[in-house]
Amino acid sequence: MPSDKATVPEGRESGSASVIAGIVEYLRERRLQPGDRLPSERDLAERLGAGRNAVREALATLVTLRMVESRPNSGIYLRHLSRDSSFEAMVMLADMGATPTPTEVAETMEVRAHLEALSARLACERRSDDDLRRLDAILARTDEVLAAGGNMAEVDTEFHIALVDATQNSVLVRVMNAFYRFTARRREMLFADRAQALASARDHRRLAAHVRDRDADKAERLILRHMSRARSYWSEVLGQGEARSPVTRRG
Repeated sequence: MPSDKATVPEGRESGSASVIAGIVEYLRERRLQPGDRLPSERDLAERLGAGRNAVREALATLVTLRMVESRPNSGIYLRHLSRDSSFEAMVMLADMGATPTPTEVAETMEVRAHLEALSARLACERRSDDDLRRLDAILARTDEVLAAGGNMAEVDTEFHIALVDATQNSVLVRVMNAFYRFTARRREMLFADRAQALASARDHRRLAAHVRDRDADKAERLILRHMSRARSYWSEVLGQGEARSPVTRRG
C-alpha cells in the first residue's frame, strides 16, 4: 500500500521544478487515473514538505502542460496524459529522470524522422555560408571527440541543431529542440556503442556535403536511413513490451 506521505526528492532545493517532480512521483505512487482529483494545495504542501506558493507554481506549470486540469470551485484533476498532455510534458518528465516507455520512444522517433527529413530538405534550400562553416566546425570537433575515445552525444546534438538552424525556420528549431532534450540520455547510451558513433559521424559528414551541394533529395534519403538505423537499435534494446505511462496505468 503506497504511503500517503511524499517528499521533495533528496538533493533538490524545494523550488518549482523539484516540487513538480514530487507531485509527479506522488501521482505515480498513488496510481491516480484520468479524472481523479488531486489533493488540495495545503495537503500537497504538507505531503511534500514544501511551501504552498511553490506548490501553487508547480500546479500552474502542470496545468499549462495539460497534465492536470483546474476546475473552478472544484479542484485539480488529472488529465489523460497520452491524449491531453503536451509534448513538453514528456520532455519535462524526461528531464526529471523518468524513463520513456518503448511505445513513447518508437512514436517520438517516427515523428522526429520526418521532421529531420524536412529539416534536411529546407537546409539544402536555405543554408548560408555561415551555416556551412558551423557544420564543418562541428564535424571537426566530432573527429576530435571520437579520436579521444569520448562520447559524441553532445556534438551530435550540436550538429542536428545547426542543421535545423540552417532552415531559417524558428518554429521548426523550437520543435526540434524539444525532441533533442527528450532524447538526450538515450543518445548518450547510443554513442557509447563505438560502431554506432562512427556510423553516425560518417552520416553527418555526408549530410553536410549534401547540404553544401544543395542536393535535397540525397540529404532527405540519408537522414531517413540515419534515423532508421537508430530506430532499429532502440527496438532491439528496448524490446516490444507493453508501454506504461510514468504516471498512469492502462485500464
